[in-house]
Amino acid sequence: MIMTGISFPRSDRVFKILGVILLAAGIFFFFSGEATFSDIPLYFAGNISLLFLLSMLPWMNSVVKAGRYNKLLQSLLGSNAKGLGGLYVRSEITMVSLAAFLNLSSATISQDLLKEQLKKVNTKVRNSFILMATLRGYSLALLWSPLEILLATSIFITGASYLEVLPWMLLIAVLGISIDSLIGKIIFNKREIEESLSLDKGSGQSKRKLMQFIMALVLFLSFVVFLGNVVQLDFLFAVTIAIFPFAFLWAMLVNRKKSFLQIGLPTWKWKTNHLSNFIVLLLSLSFLTQTLNASPYLKYLQDPIVALEGNPLLIMLFIQAAFLVMTLLGVHPIATMGIFGGVSELLIGAFPPATLTILLAACAIATVPSAPYGLIVTITSVALRMNPYQIVLRNLPYSLLLGFLGIGVALLTLLIY
Repeated sequence: MIMTGISFPRSDRVFKILGVILLAAGIFFFFSGEATFSDIPLYFAGNISLLFLLSMLPWMNSVVKAGRYNKLLQSLLGSNAKGLGGLYVRSEITMVSLAAFLNLSSATISQDLLKEQLKKVNTKVRNSFILMATLRGYSLALLWSPLEILLATSIFITGASYLEVLPWMLLIAVLGISIDSLIGKIIFNKREIEESLSLDKGSGQSKRKLMQFIMALVLFLSFVVFLGNVVQLDFLFAVTIAIFPFAFLWAMLVNRKKSFLQIGLPTWKWKTNHLSNFIVLLLSLSFLTQTLNASPYLKYLQDPIVALEGNPLLIMLFIQAAFLVMTLLGVHPIATMGIFGGVSELLIGAFPPATLTILLAACAIATVPSAPYGLIVTITSVALRMNPYQIVLRNLPYSLLLGFLGIGVALLTLLIY
């Protein structure tokens, strides 16, 4: 509660508005229920574990920078391509492979490189190519990354095992890559690139770095699974405590410990001191969710789902539509997921935890390339000097497609669980 009060003046305007709405609704539900004032501190503490995870993420990004793995993206995208169709496929696959650790930096690096590489291509075509390849590839990487907050939140809500969910999220990602790469290749295949950057001289070093990167990713996933399944730690806690020791050991193994600490410590301090937006959003959301659960108005939110009981497909479509509409209205997917978290018991009654996790995570992440006020869309609109809603309109069909793929895989899991 105190954290929310301190962070509120320092948060951005969009998050202030969202925070006020969430708190106002939470206060209404609080007085309509039987909760007491002594419950309020606990009501605000529900999402603290998510904030701890967010505060540790800079360490992973720092080891990537210290090891100069961000240059790997340049090398993979910079070699010659015969046409835009082939480059689109390679760009998207590269984004999916590396964005799990590189996160937002993968999008900014690839956008800068592609702008340079496609500078002789028609501006409208170039911008369309970049916003499609980078944003869609980025979202496909988020589907399975243990560092992605939307996936972590869905697991937090359902209590499912990351190891159980991972193969299905990878399946959605593979289907998404296959279909969207084919679409991109068809759209851009007739256009040639006059001359592109060549980084062949460092191809041997790039291959070594790629192998190191893949090995590090596999080891990190294995470490998180070990902590969750063998040590029996909560998934969020397992990821949070795994990040720093893993990043530190990785830096030592590649002889970049000094650079890692020089980059990591100031970055971690700055990022931790600038979590105001997430503090306002997540703690206000926790208060709303907890007060809603203790309120008689919970029934009204449950009614549409109860009305659809026995029709899993309709419930899934309702959830997808809710995520997409709320995102287009400027509501962060975490906030929408928190609302569904308020009726999690009802949803878990309708779906197995693994199925519900896949559904919530896929539908939420599908909206990332189409979120007009989302960070990645904002960064892209600035880089390409485009209206955010132009980017949204270009990626909206993809968001629908990825949401439908998530629903399809979730339905498939109902045959197993």
